[in-house]
Amino acid sequence: MVVIASPPPKNKPNPLFYDLQVNTELVRIFDPTTKYKTQALTFRYFGALHRFDHHPSGKKPQLDSERGIYYTAFTLSSCIVEYFGDSGVMDIQQQCVSIVQSTRSLLLLDIRGSGAMRAGSVSALAKTADRELSQKWSRYFYENEEIYGKIDGIIYFNAHNDEEAIALYERAENDLSCNQDQIIRLDDIRLRSHIQRIALDNNLIFIP
Repeated sequence: MVVIASPPPKNKPNPLFYDLQVNTELVRIFDPTTKYKTQALTFRYFGALHRFDHHPSGKKPQLDSERGIYYTAFTLSSCIVEYFGDSGVMDIQQQCVSIVQSTRSLLLLDIRGSGAMRAGSVSALAKTADRELSQKWSRYFYENEEIYGKIDGIIYFNAHNDEEAIALYERAENDLSCNQDQIIRLDDIRLRSHIQRIALDNNLIFIP
């Protein structure tokens, strides 16, 4: 089993970057019925909870007014496996899916493939169940601008089916747009056949 060390890296990083160009379309699944009333463009300032949350470390997740996170992907299938993959069941309730566009070029740290080692870690960082460890690295990437620059987020291969996924920091919060007609409920009949195919391809149980 590969060892995922905590930051700082042993070797001097030689990071790779990905230029997410302006007007790139991204997909996002969100649930507007949560107590935070999440919307298509909502960054989450409560954490740390998930893989690359960069909120300050602590015993319990808490609200941080300065650090927000936003998870997205290029495809609906990547979003679905990340959202439902741990349970293996697509239990669709009130979730929505949105098509979001970048309004400026966003600088992402690329930790796909050898990019993870060039950033100072290993590719297993995007797979590990140790969320505290991956969060440490995200904080390190975010805070050390002299090494990584002022990155807007991270691009990585997701832990479930190796499709690309993206974690954006609050630095990009004002650089995304989404029209109301680009939002649809996940249980909309127009998505049914597409979602069924995604479930089949990824061995997920689909509960409409």
